[in-house]
Amino acid sequence: MSAESAESVVSSDRTKEERQAQVRPILEKLSELKLYASKFAPVKMLMLQIKDYVANGEAQQINIVFPEFGRRIKGTLETNRWVESSIKMTEIV
Repeated sequence: MSAESAESVVSSDRTKEERQAQVRPILEKLSELKLYASKFAPVKMLMLQIKDYVANGEAQQINIVFPEFGRRIKGTLETNRWVESSIKMTEIV
């Protein structure tokens, strides 16, 4: 076993490909709901955090106010492969 593959077996950090797979359902749902970054500033902010997460592998805490719909985008993008990433829209309270 090479040092690189041994490291990936031991590491609990997600690879870039795993991070991409984690955000794919989020991107698909945004597209399905027609929530485009070019149209909504909060979605653009979310996309920047997703881009940083995928590129740099740093966990992201998401908490973005989406006043156009009276909602807040909340969730986490996790780097630990044993912890699921999740994003949801909640009512602003």
